[in-house]
Amino acid sequence: MNKPVPLMKLVVKLVLAILATTANAYAASPRTCPKGTKARQTNVQKGETLAGVAGRTKTSVADLQRWNRLNGPQVRGGQNLRYCVPVFVPGSVGSCNAGNLRGGVNLDTDGDRKGVGFVLPAGRTTSWGTPATVRHIRQCMSRYRANYKKGAPVNIGDLSTRDGGHVGNHLSHQSGRDVDLGFLTKPPQSIGVFNREATATNLDVQKEWTVIQCLLDNRETQFIFASWTVVNSLKAYVVKNRSLRSRYLKFFGNGVIQGDNEHMTHLHVRFRCPKGDRQCKG
Repeated sequence: MNKPVPLMKLVVKLVLAILATTANAYAASPRTCPKGTKARQTNVQKGETLAGVAGRTKTSVADLQRWNRLNGPQVRGGQNLRYCVPVFVPGSVGSCNAGNLRGGVNLDTDGDRKGVGFVLPAGRTTSWGTPATVRHIRQCMSRYRANYKKGAPVNIGDLSTRDGGHVGNHLSHQSGRDVDLGFLTKPPQSIGVFNREATATNLDVQKEWTVIQCLLDNRETQFIFASWTVVNSLKAYVVKNRSLRSRYLKFFGNGVIQGDNEHMTHLHVRFRCPKGDRQCKG
């Protein structure tokens, strides 16, 4: 027969078990940053309070106490504290007609208003897009230049502003996924200006198709808006070329290429939401 355990010993064992469980849970979580954040460190400045550190790091006193296992609000100058900050992910927020741009990339990185196969107008502040948008544009402009080494550069108009939002007379161009590309005509438009409408007689169909084909080869291209004159000229070009018909004719009927009576001097291209960007819509 087992001897009865004194009540005091049972109480002590129970308290120790509770403390051990609490300590293990506390040790496992407080120094781990929540999902979607990352760890940073800072030193307490001379005379600074924990509330001051919280304000400076945009956190809270309670979080700083938890992340650093502090029993109270007391800190000393020079003390190293750990805190968590949101992970910044560039992307398109909202829709193209009601959105903004987070962490946009400037197509004109060096400010010279030109790149491989393209030019930008002077003073343009709307040359910002998502990293994917800028990458897609550069890829197609490079392909155009590779095919036409002496061809006039493509005029690039509006993308978005640095932080997105409303742009001039546009209803869209708000979230870094839109771009306007001047038509390639004979003679060409002036450098940096959409000053020539494309017609059935002046459109340089072969050069224009090089740009369009590159866009269509990219699965991230959602829409291409152009005047009916340009759409019909390009469609006729595809129909006449057996090597193009089977692959590209479908785009003139599935909603990707859309004709209108508005885009007489330029293409309006829209790319899909960047993969994994949950704040992007449409």
